[in-house]
Order: sequence, then structure tokens, then C-alpha cells
Amino acid sequence: MARAGRKDRGLLNRSDSTGKPLWYVRLYADGRDRRFGAFKNKTEARDFYEKAKQEQKQGRFFPERYQRGGYVFVEELLTRRAETTTVKNPATEKYYMTWWTARLKGLRLNHVTPAVIENAQ
Repeated sequence: MARAGRKDRGLLNRSDSTGKPLWYVRLYADGRDRRFGAFKNKTEARDFYEKAKQEQKQGRFFPERYQRGGYVFVEELLTRRAETTTVKNPATEKYYMTWWTARLKGLRLNHVTPAVIENAQ
């Protein structure tokens, strides 16, 4: 049965600052509502939605693969944190920074998941 107004499940239509329509995909993943996009047209958004739903059914959907941002390496983030910190005991802070850097070396921030942190601990 068709949906009213030709609305596809999980697709959102928004306009950018110039007024051009953009399409977003809305999925429920990892216990929360997430949005993916921006797609130029509805067909691209629908294709992504169908692909993501298939991956969810097969247990292969990892939303962090599709999220933008978070491309900074963990080492860079920890180094910046060490430069700007105002803790009372900087030696302890440096110890923990080197400990986490050794365990999360080469990982980008968007690839750090709770499972990766548990394995490091």
C-alpha cells in the first residue's frame, strides 16, 4: 500500500542556504535516531536507505562509516588536550595520555567505539 503524499519511509527533505532541496536519510541505529546525508536527489537517498536497511538486517551496518567529521587522529586530539590542560598534576595527565596514545595509535576519532575502548582497557 502506498504512503500518503508519496512520502518514503526514512527520507527527509530540507533546503540548504541557497534554497536547493537536499535529502537526508533517517535511521534508528545503536539505540538512537540518526541522520545521514545530504543527498542531491531523492533517488540517491532512497538507494542509501535500502542499502543501510539490508546491512542492518544482516548485522553489517556500522553507522560510524557513514558519519562525517571526526577524521582527526586520536594522537592529535590527545596532544592538543595536553597543551591546553590546566590540571594540578600534569605528570599523571601525561602518563594517561601516553597510555591511551599507545593503545589507540593510528585510529581516527570516528573509528573509536565503546568496543575499541573496552579492548584497550
